Amino acid sequence: MKPPANGLPMLEAPTAERPSLLGRFGQGIIDTTTDVFLFTGDLTATLTRGLAPGNWRRTMWTEFERFFYFTGVCAIPAVMLTALLVGLGLVLQIIYWLRVTGQQGSIGDFLVLVLIRELSPIVTALIVIGRSGSVMLDEVGHLKVNGQIRMLESFGIDATDFLAIPRCFASALALFALTTIFLHTALWSGYLAASLAGLTALSLVEFADAVLSRMTLGDHLLLVVKPTLTGLVIGYVAIWHGLRVEASALGVRRALPKAFMYSLLATLLIGIAVSMVL
Repeated sequence: MKPPANGLPMLEAPTAERPSLLGRFGQGIIDTTTDVFLFTGDLTATLTRGLAPGNWRRTMWTEFERFFYFTGVCAIPAVMLTALLVGLGLVLQIIYWLRVTGQQGSIGDFLVLVLIRELSPIVTALIVIGRSGSVMLDEVGHLKVNGQIRMLESFGIDATDFLAIPRCFASALALFALTTIFLHTALWSGYLAASLAGLTALSLVEFADAVLSRMTLGDHLLLVVKPTLTGLVIGYVAIWHGLRVEASALGVRRALPKAFMYSLLATLLIGIAVSMVL
C-alpha cells in the first residue's frame, strides 16, 4: 500500500468489538427485567384508572362489547372442541385407571386437582393468547405504525387508556366465562364417555357430588381469580407490545413472538402464584 501524499501515517477507524455470548445473555436479562418492572407499573396504573367508571368513554364501552364478543363468544366453538378432546382423553383415563387400581372414591380429588385447579384455566388461556392476543397486538401495532396513535393523542385522548382498558377487561371477563365453559364441557363429556363405556357405576348426581364435595372455598375462588387475572394481563401484554412496535413494515411481525412469550410466561406465573395462595 502506498503511503499518503503528505507523508503522514493513515489511522484506521477503531472497530467496535462484538459483545461476547455471556455479555449478550447478561444484557438480555437486564432488558427483560427492566421490561417486567415497566410493564408491571404501567399495568397497575392503567387498571387502577379503569376501575373508575368516570374514565370510561362511550366509545370505550363499544370497544369493550366488540372485543368481548370476539374474544369470548366467537371462541366458544374452539374452547368446547378442545374441552371435548380433554374430556375424552384425560377425564376418561382418570376414571379408567382409578377403577383399575380400586381407588374410585378418589375420583373427585383427582379431577379437582388436575382439571379444575390447573388444566382448565391454563388451556383456555392458551386458546385466548393464540386466537385473540395476536389479533389485539396486530391491530394496535398497525394503529401505531400508521400514525393513528399520534392522532388520538393530538385530540387529548390517552391512547393507552383508550385502547387498553376496554380490551383488558373484555379479555378478563371472556377468559372467566370460557374457563367455566371449558371445565363443564370436559367434565361432563368425560363422564358421559365413561358411563357409556361401562367404566363407572356412578349416576350423574353421584358423580357431581363426588366432585363438588371435594371442592373447597379456595377452589371456587381460584376459578374466578386465576382466569380473571390472566385475562387482564394477556390483554395488556398485547396492547403494551403493540404500542411499542417499530415504525416499519416488519415491526408488528417482530413483536408477535415476544408478546406470545411474555403472555405464556405471565399465564404460568399467575397460575403458580394463585394456586399457592388458594
